[in-house]
Amino acid sequence: MIWIVEIKFMQETGTFKVKRTAPAGLRRKIKRVRTERRRRKLDKRARRWAGGLELTGGGSGLIGAVGVPLLRLLAEGSGLRGRLSAALAKKGFAPGHDRGQVLVDMAVGLALGATSVAGAIRQVAQTGPVIGPVASPVTAWRAFDEVDQAALEAIAAARAAHRRLIWEHLAARPEGFPQVEVAGHVWDGWIVVDLDSSLVECHSGKQGAAATWKKHIFGMHPLLGSIANTGELAVVRLREGNAGANTAADNIEVAAAVVAQIPARRRKKVIFRIDGAGATKELLAWIKTTAAGHGYDWRYCVGFDVTEPVRRAIAKVPADVWAAAITPEGTVRPGAHVTEITGLLTLADGWPGGMRILARTEPLHPRHHKTPARRRGSAAGVSRRSPPTCPVTTTPAWTPSPATTPSWKTTSRTPKPSA
Repeated sequence: MIWIVEIKFMQETGTFKVKRTAPAGLRRKIKRVRTERRRRKLDKRARRWAGGLELTGGGSGLIGAVGVPLLRLLAEGSGLRGRLSAALAKKGFAPGHDRGQVLVDMAVGLALGATSVAGAIRQVAQTGPVIGPVASPVTAWRAFDEVDQAALEAIAAARAAHRRLIWEHLAARPEGFPQVEVAGHVWDGWIVVDLDSSLVECHSGKQGAAATWKKHIFGMHPLLGSIANTGELAVVRLREGNAGANTAADNIEVAAAVVAQIPARRRKKVIFRIDGAGATKELLAWIKTTAAGHGYDWRYCVGFDVTEPVRRAIAKVPADVWAAAITPEGTVRPGAHVTEITGLLTLADGWPGGMRILARTEPLHPRHHKTPARRRGSAAGVSRRSPPTCPVTTTPAWTPSPATTPSWKTTSRTPKPSA
């Protein structure tokens, strides 16, 4: 290493000043080494607390929120914290608190009931004697401000890699990977994705809060994407309270994000379940074209509003054709019946061809009994499905039955025709 020493005489003070400089490339290397050394020390500090834990039958120095160390330990031992830290690492920047740990702490605090950033930090900080120093709310907000679009994509990739590892462990169990079972029918090999929206009530000053379609709720209207096999909430897309439930672009974005979270080898057979509010022509077209482009076997089961043509089709169904509806547990649903009206209904332009269309009737809720249009005492709901003869997909290893019609389909006023 060659150092250039410059000695300058400072006439103003009558003293000597010694200034040591190095070539620019060497200075950058020194800074990079120091940053990497600091990052390793930060990672070591983030992992140190988990190494000295042990389970005892008694003791002193009890702490509150005992669930914090357990969830934190799960994130550390499974590698989630390390992946998030690597995803949020920035060149030439080593923060005082590991950013991956900050995100984990926020998730742990929210899981234990916190409803704000400060509340989540307070929840985690209760276990300070066990887990050590925790980032302040200001640091947590600063960590959120540092997350840009590139960081969001890196976090999603880290979560997908971690999910792939966890699913491998699930598949290695004696009972194998979880399969969805409905009324005794096991959907072997299929990944079931549920898309739905939700209303979150919050203060009017909250960013994005607005009046929702329910007049008595003011807040947010996020879209949720979950995986029924494992019960995971894979994707949440935050939206303003006045956002529409049937916005095709938002639903396609969430569906694509959920698929990206599924390990590649398990994306080949996917069933999308969507209620009537989220089912759109564009979304079903996306499912069909994406599956065709990748050679996947994707199916869907969606609900939609009962229009006048649908009512006329239902009225044409003979009484003896209706079958008793079955609950997901396999028991008969009192007063509910199902039938298929595919051949009785002409679909409007834009819907995928060849869909199977099922209708369901069920007893009215007591609050609707006074409605004149429902005075006969029953309501009908309709759902659409990928057909067994669809050229893109093949029939799965289960027989279509009334049990596979989800109970959350949109209902209408049309009653089941009397015998």
